[in-house]
Amino acid sequence: MANIAGYILGGVFLVAGITKLRSPLDTRRSLRDLGFPFPKEAGIALPLVELLTSALLFIDPGTGGPCAVALLVAFTVLIFGRLTAGNTSGCGCFGAWSTRPLSYKDIVRNTIFIILGAVATLG
Repeated sequence: MANIAGYILGGVFLVAGITKLRSPLDTRRSLRDLGFPFPKEAGIALPLVELLTSALLFIDPGTGGPCAVALLVAFTVLIFGRLTAGNTSGCGCFGAWSTRPLSYKDIVRNTIFIILGAVATLG
């Protein structure tokens, strides 16, 4: 079960990282709108971190799981903060694919991903 959870989450991070790298201007714009400092640099670093997390999840879910959970918790806190502040600009979580406004559905989605990360971690 841990491997399956890791592979699913690894696929999610793979898609997220690739889509962000494929549309760097959209990624930077999304990060800027979310309040990231240095959106240009973050637009390069974040997809690379997501791709490395994906690789870890595929290679060793027990090691990749905590990395995924940490990223997902940070993303979820950021989304929650933006929503409570009334900012519903798109998160760009999956690059140009995710241009719809932020909603609490994003928090539910991330919570499911966090659970998958915990399963991958705890095996």
